[in-house]
Amino acid sequence: MLSKVLLKKDWKQVSLLWMLLVFLGVVAFTVPVWTQFEQFDEQIKDARANSVDYGIPFEERDRLTVESFFDLDSSIAYYIGDIGSVIPLGPVVFLFVVFSALMATSLIGAERNSQMSDFSMSLPFTRTQQYISKWVMGASGIIMATLLGSIAMFALVATSRYSFLLEGTVLKSVVIVLYIALIGISLFSLALWMGSFGGESISQSVWSFVALIFPLGILALIQGSAYSLTGRGDALGWLIDSAYESVFIQAISPLGNLMNLSLYEYIQSDQYWQEFVTISIPSSIVFIALSFWLGAWMYNRAPQENNGRFFMFNNWLWLVHIIIVGCIAMFTGIVFTTFTYEANSVLYMIGFLIGAFLAHLLAKRLLYRFNLRLKS
Repeated sequence: MLSKVLLKKDWKQVSLLWMLLVFLGVVAFTVPVWTQFEQFDEQIKDARANSVDYGIPFEERDRLTVESFFDLDSSIAYYIGDIGSVIPLGPVVFLFVVFSALMATSLIGAERNSQMSDFSMSLPFTRTQQYISKWVMGASGIIMATLLGSIAMFALVATSRYSFLLEGTVLKSVVIVLYIALIGISLFSLALWMGSFGGESISQSVWSFVALIFPLGILALIQGSAYSLTGRGDALGWLIDSAYESVFIQAISPLGNLMNLSLYEYIQSDQYWQEFVTISIPSSIVFIALSFWLGAWMYNRAPQENNGRFFMFNNWLWLVHIIIVGCIAMFTGIVFTTFTYEANSVLYMIGFLIGAFLAHLLAKRLLYRFNLRLKS
């Protein structure tokens, strides 16, 4: 179903971003590792110079080796980390968040901005083929960045004074890197899917951000509202905590998947490692498949005449309107209760009603008047 013509067209749109992503991917995988090694050096040097302060007997100081500080069972040194401390999960995921949005908006939103989408629709290819080509272009950039970056990272670790960190952990490290790539593809799939909602690049970026935080944001608003109304920290606590940790949240939200991640536990515990392999990774694959299918399905049904609008589907505006009003109303109610530093149901309801009214006005302007103005 892939076409060289479509791939060449999409490559012209994102080639600079694609190559920059690969380059920065290598940087994001290696520079934090080098920085972490420097921190290890400083910690070990300080521990040796002030051994008594760290609970290390003075007479045992000469027996300390670098490996001692990375051994949980060592009786003469305190533990400072493992290979999980070296793998730069945060910087790489942040890079993928930024470039997923940039590449997705370049492939769909910017195409609609420049009226190139009309030309694309005139080509002898189905919308599904076009969507697949765009997805392959973005996903390949993430895969290449992860591949080259992880190879450079492993080479850096293997040739360093901390090469012993890879002993017995190579397989786990490779699987964690695979997971990072899956998270990156999930983020790009989400941003590309939101291109079916937004009629131009800015709205696509807005919907991508909303979709990224939406599941966890709703849970946080419900939890905050329950506390504001009842004054009990355990109000709905068990239910919300279970939801945060549920497989369902991990399968519908890349952010929810990341929040349940603990590299230390995965490296040190076989039990947690089994949960990671059987839950976190499959959840990422499920989200990629789900967002890809929904994105292709909605891209096929997005009205071409609504290009340039903030929201492409006019018949769904009422639902988006309700969600905007509900979320802003809950947030405003929670903010009002912070004025007293304690739960106050009256203040919450006042803030809720004020927020709902203002959100209604905002939604009317954003989804109806502004939506039509963007088109014109």
